[in-house]
Amino acid sequence: MPPASFKISRLVWLILGALVIALLLYQLRNALLPFIVGGSLAYILDPVISWLERRIPWMSSRPELKRVILILLIFVIAVLVVIAALIAIIPPVIDEIGHFIETLPNLIESARVTVQSIDAQLQARLPEEIVVVIHDVTQDLGKAIVGAAKGFAARTYGVISETMSLLLGLAMVPLILFYILKDKGKIIEGMLNTLSPEPRKHTRNVLSVLNGVFSSYIRGQLILGLVVGLVVFLGLWFMDVPFAPVLGLVAGITELVPVIGPWLGAIPGILVVLATAPEKFIWVALLYLGVQFLENSLLVPRIQSESLNLHPVFVLAALIVGSEVAGLWGVILGPPLAAAGRGVLLYFLGVWNSDDATETPVAEEQETSQHVENPQDTEPATDLSEN
Repeated sequence: MPPASFKISRLVWLILGALVIALLLYQLRNALLPFIVGGSLAYILDPVISWLERRIPWMSSRPELKRVILILLIFVIAVLVVIAALIAIIPPVIDEIGHFIETLPNLIESARVTVQSIDAQLQARLPEEIVVVIHDVTQDLGKAIVGAAKGFAARTYGVISETMSLLLGLAMVPLILFYILKDKGKIIEGMLNTLSPEPRKHTRNVLSVLNGVFSSYIRGQLILGLVVGLVVFLGLWFMDVPFAPVLGLVAGITELVPVIGPWLGAIPGILVVLATAPEKFIWVALLYLGVQFLENSLLVPRIQSESLNLHPVFVLAALIVGSEVAGLWGVILGPPLAAAGRGVLLYFLGVWNSDDATETPVAEEQETSQHVENPQDTEPATDLSEN
């Protein structure tokens, strides 16, 4: 077995190589965005296509052609769904978003007036000492709501502008997605075959770890976003709150951000109800709290139990670091990257420990063989002396 110094040197070079690759990928993040989106969609669709391959009996003798036909069928269904959405859903949602953006300044002002009105009513009914405390709290709350709403609107506008500038690159996503779904095995094996056997084995295992983390995370977050957005939309629509479709869409999108996403998604809803129907504030707040309780107690443990496997403190740290490094994309990808890094680190620690465990028996075996050989070497000399 290699000495400990050699293993440490190899581990250091491995970490440095991983950091160089990560830095290179970060510098090329905009150019790689279509591949990231295509790979993410492939994670979602590949299990569906594989399931259909196993369930549909025809063309079993031509598996590659069968997979291509299924991929094209999924593409056709997706195009039909998109067209139906463009015709029936998107125009009203766009109108709602436009109207919401136009009325946002008035909503912010109305929310501020509502908070001040609550403050004035409390001053008339409570002792002065309590009034002073509540006055400070309500002033801070009003400033927080206004600041959060303005910041959310500014960030949303910036994200939309940046996304529009990347539409040309995203037009390549269907082509990239098709080839990843069609030749996923060939692509991976072609990359692995360029390596020698030992690095190939470790690379294959690391890719398996990454695949498990990211595929589970992506599917889990999309399911959570869909469920949360639908529940928020139905709840607000039932209470006749304005902009219910937009607020449901915002709640579903912000659900992609772990831990703090649901709270960010609640800010526009609270703002709208304070500005338009303050008497419904308690019910809307209970709706968002109920959705948060449903998510934390039922959905998240069931959906993400085998994905991130990180303590909330580390998730928050990944969110902060990701936000500083890559903005919105860092917030979305920070936690799964942290979970992937944890999985890779645990894998190589396992390899390290297994090497240490196998080194001692080998050494003992060599020492035992030497003890066995020495008597054999001396036996002929003993026989000669007796003769």
